[in-house]
Amino acid sequence: MAAILSPGRKGYPMIETWLERFNLDEILRPHVHAVILALPRAVQEDFVLDPSFTLYDFEPGPLAVAQVPVTLPGRCVVLKRTLRKRPVEFIRYVIAHELAHSHLRNRGRIPGEDPEHAADSLAASWGFPRPVR
Repeated sequence: MAAILSPGRKGYPMIETWLERFNLDEILRPHVHAVILALPRAVQEDFVLDPSFTLYDFEPGPLAVAQVPVTLPGRCVVLKRTLRKRPVEFIRYVIAHELAHSHLRNRGRIPGEDPEHAADSLAASWGFPRPVR
């Protein structure tokens, strides 16, 4: 388990290798990488060690059909490539927010908590608060 996240001479090469399996957009990938590196180790392990976890991005459009490769049971984070046009803080907030949903299994942190509030709060605790408009 430790070998997956052990830092190497150039950072975290095993996380980089893990991210390669998702074939993310070349502009979004560095943002996903930055967010993953900022997560607590236990949360990183929750994603990296889950063989059914998937990250996927797509280009939305009027004729676009996205076929998301999901293993059931499993977890998937889907990002729109339109994020590329947004400010860095917003891009990383959305990635962290969606990862928080996945980490929490689309539930609140406590019974009865709104999952959206829980994801926002968790993303903020990881260093990615909702940007002010």
